[in-house]
Amino acid sequence: MALVHVHGIGNRGAEDERRVALRDSWFRLALMPAAGCRSPEAPILNPHWGALLPSPAWNWASLYVDGVESLGDDGSVVDESVAEMVDGVVAVTPDVAEGRLLVTAARTSLLWAVELLAAASVEVRWAEERDATVAFCARAVAYWAWKTDDGRRGDGVRFFGWLGEVEADVDFLDRQDEELHAWHNEVEDDGGRKDVPDEWERFGAVSVPRPARAAVRRINAALAKTVAGGVMAVSRRFTPKSALLFADVAGYLAARGGVERSGPVVDLVGKALDDAAGAAQASGDPLVVVAHSMGGNIVYDILSFHRPDVRIDLLVTVGTQVGLFEELKLFAASDPAVPSPQVAKVPALPNVTRWINVVDVRDPLAFAAGSVFAGAEDLVFDSGALLPHGAYLTSPDFHRRLARRVAEGARS
Repeated sequence: MALVHVHGIGNRGAEDERRVALRDSWFRLALMPAAGCRSPEAPILNPHWGALLPSPAWNWASLYVDGVESLGDDGSVVDESVAEMVDGVVAVTPDVAEGRLLVTAARTSLLWAVELLAAASVEVRWAEERDATVAFCARAVAYWAWKTDDGRRGDGVRFFGWLGEVEADVDFLDRQDEELHAWHNEVEDDGGRKDVPDEWERFGAVSVPRPARAAVRRINAALAKTVAGGVMAVSRRFTPKSALLFADVAGYLAARGGVERSGPVVDLVGKALDDAAGAAQASGDPLVVVAHSMGGNIVYDILSFHRPDVRIDLLVTVGTQVGLFEELKLFAASDPAVPSPQVAKVPALPNVTRWINVVDVRDPLAFAAGSVFAGAEDLVFDSGALLPHGAYLTSPDFHRRLARRVAEGARS
């Protein structure tokens, strides 16, 4: 098997290696086993197309507005991954004290606290520690889902009474670990029922990983910055990135090429698909493509027009605008005659076996595809994040739910 991840907008500079490694760990833990991957060493390709877009003539001078931060990469990884979630906690509980942010979040929603911990783990450097942290967060989310029936029975301190006994974030991790061990014994006594696939257990039993404790310190450091700058500071941080939506879309469309000669972005992503297809064919495993945001539009353009010869077993588009692009007829293969009384939707891609499109209802940049494309399966996911567009692939609950749906197979 091989997996190709195609990134979205706002990635013109080199992507942080730790962020890539953490995302890949989640893919290996959840989606790849659910899709039928039999090899723990199956390749994951991350073609970085953002670096191929044309540079701005005035170095983003048009983005420098009074009161708005610059487009430059002057924030830490924690600022990018955690700040909006921290802002969300502060918005709900403005008087939250330093050292208690995780506990405060958990008392509202245990899932929210685990999501925050997972996002803050992006700076883990060593593979073994990163995988252990991912496994710890995955088990914590599975515990939450099993106990609450995916949140339908309740959440927070009203459901998990033990949260009322925890006073500090450092104690929260140890108590969560105790609850996980007790839950493991509980499901064994209950006939061995589990809410996660067996493959999720591959990393073995782990106690609280050292990086998780470090992540707690980073979370509270982010809290200090948020309190100092005000809750609305997060809006200022992300305003330049919203401008990149237009810049990256225009840059890709202007240089994607045509039938005779494709553009550099199409060539780069197309080569990654070729390499992954070769690896998948050699191992006899499926080929999976995960595309986020603008990456979904690029992948659809390639599969429908530039490279219809590439066969994909599972395509997952996340927070994309593929449906909107087709409504505006922006794809190279778009047919102005569709829809019509004879053809209600764009015909399904013949080279894609299954297409899942995930939409967060809070994400203003995510659009449905099933109402426009035959064969597209829309699924709604509510991350609960203040700024959800970048929250999908760092969310343990997202990976858990996606893996479960993929493992179930196509819906009848």
